[in-house]
Amino acid sequence: MQPDNPYSAPQVELLDAAPVHRLPGWSARQLRMLGWLALVSVLANALVVSLLFAGALLPQDDAQLLLTYTGWLSLALVLLGCYLLLRFKAFAEARFAARRLSVPVWAVVVLSLLLEWADLLLGEQLFGGLDWQTLSYMALLCLMGGCTTWLGVRLLRLEFPYPALKVMAWLNIVGGLMLASVLLMLLALLPLLGAGVALMLVFFKGAAELQETAS
Repeated sequence: MQPDNPYSAPQVELLDAAPVHRLPGWSARQLRMLGWLALVSVLANALVVSLLFAGALLPQDDAQLLLTYTGWLSLALVLLGCYLLLRFKAFAEARFAARRLSVPVWAVVVLSLLLEWADLLLGEQLFGGLDWQTLSYMALLCLMGGCTTWLGVRLLRLEFPYPALKVMAWLNIVGGLMLASVLLMLLALLPLLGAGVALMLVFFKGAAELQETAS
């Protein structure tokens, strides 16, 4: 059938991509910087986990010194992760008209800070027995996992998301459920680190779109 046939079916895509406009307050350079920070966060968190496992093979004094350094590095990474999550929220609201992300995002931020504070304050006292400190920490982990899953579900409801954003949503759901189980909290690190990689790709994709729009 000829393309100019007036009786032919219209040749259009079933799903149109969301239009890309200039985003006030955002630039390709800013998004690229956020993407690199997300990569640094993933690599540094993987390093912290590796150092914690390596500390089990060191003498007690060396292991304690290593634990002190990794504790402060972990705090810095939690602060960086909270910053990246808040910037992602702002970008998703501007780019995808995302709604109802505030509560799960802020819940994850607050719980992340509480868990890190508990780690620094209680340290080796955790998981030494079923005392109130351990039970409280486990309750925070369950809440953190639930809020992470909630955030992933919210992200799945975005219209016309990037492929990396869909991957990020599913990894948050899987990692959140594993974290909420407490028993699988160590394995939950894998999908959550993967979500960090997906976040990096989201920022880089947004930067590429803004670069094309500007040119």
